[in-house]
Amino acid sequence: WMGMTMQEIAQAELALNHPTNLQSFVDVYSPHAEIKFVVLHRPFLETVASHTDVDEGSYGHSNVIRGFMLILRRFLDANPRLWTMVCVERLMSTYYEQNDVVDEDHFSLARQNIVSYMAVFLGWPQMECPHCFDSWQESTKDAVKVLGEEKIMTLLDHMKELEGVWPPVVVDEALPEQHCST
Repeated sequence: WMGMTMQEIAQAELALNHPTNLQSFVDVYSPHAEIKFVVLHRPFLETVASHTDVDEGSYGHSNVIRGFMLILRRFLDANPRLWTMVCVERLMSTYYEQNDVVDEDHFSLARQNIVSYMAVFLGWPQMECPHCFDSWQESTKDAVKVLGEEKIMTLLDHMKELEGVWPPVVVDEALPEQHCST
């Protein structure tokens, strides 16, 4: 995939079936079980910065990620009732930080809202999970420091190519916590 554009990756037979073809999975298993997907969205630059050693570096990794984002978006658009979104940034304390102080009430409420929504979406009987985030570890990586200013500028151009594609928007009953940044 290294020599391909994100569009070419999204059309490649290998990519469409790696690690599985999502539409085929739904088609085969939906007669036997209720299939639902939870899309975890992580900010793009943080995602690229977390694995700079794969796909021949940050540019290659960005390209592969974007190709798979296109594949996933096409699947989500074709199956709007099967999925919902969790914005990882909305689970992180830094999102609720102002002047180095975390708004604990807003932060706690956001996590509670996400857990409650997920319980409804997945049909779970319990709407609360007081210890769900006890082992949660937030990333402390700074994408700009990891990638460097020069790479960040190119990766921001890569992000522009995703406008209108990613992140997808949860339409029905979306919580504010489900409106992700890029």
